[in-house]
Amino acid sequence: MKTRILRLICFYICCFPLIVSAQVNRTGTSSGNLYNEARELFTQKHYAAAAPLLRTFLTQKPSAGLRLEAEYMLACSAYELQDQRRIEILKTYLKNFPDSPYTNRVNSLIASAYFFEKDYDNALAMFNSVDPDLLPNDERDDIVYRMAISNMTVGNVDQAAAWFEVLKNNSKKYAKDCAYYISYIRYTQGRYDEALSGFLPLQDDSKYKTLVPYYIAECYLQKKQYDQAETIAQKFLSAHPRDPNAGELFRVLGEVYYNLQEYDKAVTSFESYKSAIDPPRRDALYMLGLSYYKTGVYSKATVALGEVITLDDALTQNAYLHLGLSYLQLAEKTKARMAFEQAAASNADMRVKEQAAYNYALSVHDTSFSAFGESVTAFEKFLNEFPNSEYAEKISGYLVDVYLNTKSYEAALSSIDRISRPTTRIMEAKQKILFQLGTQAFVNTAFDKAVSYFNESIALGQYNAQTQADAYYWRGEAYYRQNAVDNASRDFNEYLRLTTQKNTEMYALAHYNLGYVAFHKKNYPQARDWFKKYISLDKGRNRTALADAYNRVGDSYLNERDFDNAKHAYSQAEAMDTPAGDYSFYQLALVSGLQKDYAGKITLLNRLAGKYPSSAYIVNALYEKGRSYVLMENNSQAITAFRELLDKYPNSPVSRKAAAEIGMLYYQNENYDQAIAAYKYVVENYPGSEEARLALRDLKSIYIDANRVDEFAALASSLPGNIQFDTNEQDSLTYVAAEKIYMRGRIEEAKSSLTKYLQSFPDGAFGLNAYYYLTLIAKEQGQSNLVLEYSEKLLEYPNNQFSEEVLIMRSEVQFNAQQYANALVTYKQLKEKASTVDRRILAETGILRSAYMSRNDMETIHAATDLLSEAKLTPELTQEAMYFRARAYLNQNASEAAMRDLQTLAEDTRNSYGAEAKYLVAREYYEAKDYTAAEKEILDFIDKSTPHAYWLARGFILLSDTYVAMGRELDARQYLLSLQQNYQADDDIKSMIDTRLQKLK
Repeated sequence: MKTRILRLICFYICCFPLIVSAQVNRTGTSSGNLYNEARELFTQKHYAAAAPLLRTFLTQKPSAGLRLEAEYMLACSAYELQDQRRIEILKTYLKNFPDSPYTNRVNSLIASAYFFEKDYDNALAMFNSVDPDLLPNDERDDIVYRMAISNMTVGNVDQAAAWFEVLKNNSKKYAKDCAYYISYIRYTQGRYDEALSGFLPLQDDSKYKTLVPYYIAECYLQKKQYDQAETIAQKFLSAHPRDPNAGELFRVLGEVYYNLQEYDKAVTSFESYKSAIDPPRRDALYMLGLSYYKTGVYSKATVALGEVITLDDALTQNAYLHLGLSYLQLAEKTKARMAFEQAAASNADMRVKEQAAYNYALSVHDTSFSAFGESVTAFEKFLNEFPNSEYAEKISGYLVDVYLNTKSYEAALSSIDRISRPTTRIMEAKQKILFQLGTQAFVNTAFDKAVSYFNESIALGQYNAQTQADAYYWRGEAYYRQNAVDNASRDFNEYLRLTTQKNTEMYALAHYNLGYVAFHKKNYPQARDWFKKYISLDKGRNRTALADAYNRVGDSYLNERDFDNAKHAYSQAEAMDTPAGDYSFYQLALVSGLQKDYAGKITLLNRLAGKYPSSAYIVNALYEKGRSYVLMENNSQAITAFRELLDKYPNSPVSRKAAAEIGMLYYQNENYDQAIAAYKYVVENYPGSEEARLALRDLKSIYIDANRVDEFAALASSLPGNIQFDTNEQDSLTYVAAEKIYMRGRIEEAKSSLTKYLQSFPDGAFGLNAYYYLTLIAKEQGQSNLVLEYSEKLLEYPNNQFSEEVLIMRSEVQFNAQQYANALVTYKQLKEKASTVDRRILAETGILRSAYMSRNDMETIHAATDLLSEAKLTPELTQEAMYFRARAYLNQNASEAAMRDLQTLAEDTRNSYGAEAKYLVAREYYEAKDYTAAEKEILDFIDKSTPHAYWLARGFILLSDTYVAMGRELDARQYLLSLQQNYQADDDIKSMIDTRLQKLK
């Protein structure tokens, strides 16, 4: 409004008088003539000519009286000539002549100068020191007019009206102007009748005929005299369609039609107004939006209403409510939900808040939306805020459905716990929620927490028997992961007793799990029966588990020495064509050997190497092939097989046996030189091992038989580690005593005895054994530095019988101490020596984690790929490997490769890897500028939800960025506001929201 006033002032108030220049001929040069000539010019308003004469006159040092007069005329000339320094010059005059009779007029000139500079505050300060009655009549009216305008402009409307009233009654010059401004002031005060009485007489005035129609129409509009408002507006628009005020008259017409519920006409008028005025008024946009809504043009309604929601007020609250209603009509339920949410968050109008909260709760229910627990809190909050609402009963009914179907389990559980008298349906919902929380904890490997939730769910078993049965099953799974096999067995059996769903994979897997429980307890007949039951129930749904079950049946028969049935089971397992087929093939070969079909065993072992060249059983297969040749008394072929093993896998523990077998075969063939060479290889490469001891014993026999005792003595003294064949009795007794103390659990005493043994016998025969036990003690006591010290001693002989165990302990200590580069080296050594699949997987897992923590991307990628190629990998390890590999790929800008892993992980957002992967997939789409794909991915993430709220919140942030990039700022703002109201954690999400909302203002 103030801007409009200023515009009117600039257009209508009087301007500075025109300056007239004139040539003046001077004929006299005396001081008196000079003064008179300047005074005459000043009187005639020839200020430009008078000023230089006055300045010359003042240089002649006139009398005080003439000087006062000359300075006055010079200061006035500066004012009239619009000198930039006029205010300073006038103020200087007053300072030099404080008693001047012209003080009042000079003050009026200073005030007027401020007025024309639009410095109204300073102008008013000077006007207050002016007595208008002491001024000439024409100047007096000008000063009063300017004083009134200044007061009106700074907001002193009552004072302005009083001055306008005085001037209207006393000045013909300003009478109409004052009438106009008085009416305008009454209009701004809402005194429409008084305003109209002043505006109406001015309709035909040439100066105001294009101004007052707007105010007249506005007054009629405010008085709800819509016919008169319409008539005035239409008449003006017909006569002056391009007038600057035409836009506002279109708005008046729009409001008239809106109030008359003629919404089509309202739309036309408001659109014309919007085209003419920039920026348009928010209330006009609101009415335009509602007019579109009333006429069923919902898409345009959302656009208009979206422009209204810029402030936190009742208008915005109403706009949000009708935005939501419009989006519902457009079947855009997600946008409707967020609009209702914003309307319900405002307290500007409690009736609107109630309606919005009701619609928000229904929208949450209809869309199954519960990113941060909204599905529960929306209903509960409504009942708390509006307990007497007409919608309360309906909302209460929906709340039970929400409990039963929500994904926000913790929020639902908290809500139920606040209910003093829960119904049977609510307690059933609680039982199911506790079960879901248990499975959620299980997925995230929090097995203790999972067991706790399942315990609570089982305790509520009377409400839903099947939920109780399922809780028994998953508690059994959790116990099994914790190696509490007896508890697991009890729960699986209880599940089988209670469940009514006997045609499901879970029912079949319960038998499979019970088979493993019995197998680990070495109850092979029982294990075999459980696995057979599983096989009959599986029906080919899980080929990997089915093949594994056949293998365990085969193992059970093998342990019962039922070789034919074992072979049959292994054959069925191998025929399933799963990654675990190499185990089946290997076991078939072993069974053939046990049946003394050595040729058949060799054939199978050769086929194993051809069909599964990367199998973990290749090393053992080579050894078994050699043993088969030994049993067939084909020593040369046996030696060839054992040498192949040594050449390919020299660090394998099996290689020690193969090397010893070669020596023994040469010895039996009386090929002593080659036997000596073979045995020396064993002793030198596998010091401290049982094979080395036996080799040294046979070497002694060979040298004695050949009468070469001196050579043996020299050989023994030259072997690494000062290996002794004839163990000193004190050496042996001292070590054995220390070992017995350790075996009895007297750890501190054992540590002291073993240390003394090493001090007493630094080159003792049992040095490796002593260091091994000291390493175990150090590990048990958490003395990491000693684990590293003792293990280093042991690894000076890298192929001793303790190497594998020592490498496991050493790598674990290094990793926990964050010595990731060292741990990486140690885990790689362990992988080379791993004698079982489990230990190889342990080594590969350590390599992966160490490489990832070292930020070695290429090593991480290779390690993850190796680990993922393992046939029997837990889901948790599979997810971890994929996640680390994807992260490494991203670091290397290999987005396509990363996306393959991320998309697989993102299929399950219940665990942290899946939740983050889902976000990262969307981020990759966003960075590739594929905004449609990014939006789709995040909306799917929101729909699936996740217990890992941080990554879902990051998804909301990314979605807002996506919408900004797509030019959908309103949608971006909606998601940010929704996140702001529902995300509770104290982290960096808040700053991300605030930064983006600030940019979207």
